Amino acid sequence: MPTPIRLAPPRIAAPVFPSRRRRGGFTLVELLTVIAIIGVLAGIVITSMGRAREAARTAQCSSGLRQIAMAMFLYTGDNKGFLPAGTIPKEVSGLAGDQQWSKQIRSYLPQRGTTLTAQEHPLFVCPSAEYSKPISEVSRTYFASAAIFGPNANGTLGQDVKAPRKVETLTERPRTPMILEGKESGSSGASQSVYNWTTISADIAKTSPKDTVYLDFRHGERMNVAFADGSVRSQTLAEMTAAYDKLLWEGRR
Repeated sequence: MPTPIRLAPPRIAAPVFPSRRRRGGFTLVELLTVIAIIGVLAGIVITSMGRAREAARTAQCSSGLRQIAMAMFLYTGDNKGFLPAGTIPKEVSGLAGDQQWSKQIRSYLPQRGTTLTAQEHPLFVCPSAEYSKPISEVSRTYFASAAIFGPNANGTLGQDVKAPRKVETLTERPRTPMILEGKESGSSGASQSVYNWTTISADIAKTSPKDTVYLDFRHGERMNVAFADGSVRSQTLAEMTAAYDKLLWEGRR
């Protein structure tokens, strides 16, 4: 009997579907998402850079103030213990013009020119100051308190801007403000050289540092202050209001 022939089942081919290849590029939603992320990261970086830049300027200002105070004390050592006077009138000095305290210490911090009217040393200009003139044309952004004023006709210290004062008469040197940051006087390209208590007390009474007329809180509503012991500290308006009074401003407390 013949062997039956077995037929293999027919092969069924797998179904072939059309390929769904992804098109190149981003969708609109993806593109907008990437742009938003980049914007957030850029904002964070720019803010951080701005803060770092201002921190560097604040440190530079503090260092400059410390060197100015040191120059004043070097002057004192070479002038029988006397601080530079707030202003020496030309009639007394015999020079072409009045000499502010910042000009009197030019032997220790040379001016930016050879004439007596040349701008002060670059250390007298805070890099954070915003004046009407370019920073290269600004002469001075700091002023002195009445602590450097000498005695008046009655012998009261801290009263006469034209009279020199002995540094040993400053009784509370670590607390006595001596050099502070000032706003531009008019459009002169410089801060006023000195301020007495009558003028500055009006600023101390303000409730916001943005409202001050003479004091310049240019470092994030703070300012650097050089004290009569040579130290430099950052202060707010509230701290000044709580600590300063006429006697301290005039170096008599």
